[in-house]
Amino acid sequence: ELQTEGFAGFIPSRTCDRLPAIVNRVCGCNPPCSVCGDGKEVDFPDAVIEFPGQPAIACGDLQTLGYIGSISVGQCERLPDLIDEVCGCDPRTPDPTPNPTRPPTPGPTRAPTPGPTNPPCDICGEDMSMSMGNPDAIVEFPGQPAITCEQLQAEGSAGFIPTGQCDRLPAI
Repeated sequence: ELQTEGFAGFIPSRTCDRLPAIVNRVCGCNPPCSVCGDGKEVDFPDAVIEFPGQPAIACGDLQTLGYIGSISVGQCERLPDLIDEVCGCDPRTPDPTPNPTRPPTPGPTRAPTPGPTNPPCDICGEDMSMSMGNPDAIVEFPGQPAITCEQLQAEGSAGFIPTGQCDRLPAI
């Protein structure tokens, strides 16, 4: 629906220019990051930290935002030094090794349906679809119906998003 309305010219260019920030914030298009640094997690998830000009946030919530890709790489790289004193950052306890399992048998493949001629578009940027931390998040573009990040990615993968618009989606 969103793509159809874009093709029809129903999305004003000033709105289209804001799409990257909306998609990235809601869909979590940044790579996952550990706010305490690689291999570490917060010791005090209920502790509250404040940054100038930002609302106070619990350390555990900040850590979750990092894991789902809602914090840019540049910001994430600076966080360990800023939060260690309040949140405490210790190396992670490794997860137990799971028992081996047999992979599921794939189901039948449906015949492809004719589609648009645009190349596939990854809304988080090239090779970033595996890092979408919040696929069920709802993206709302002004004047458009709400759509989940997963649905938006499916439209992009199917070629329903023109290259010119696709190139703008992951930019921050």
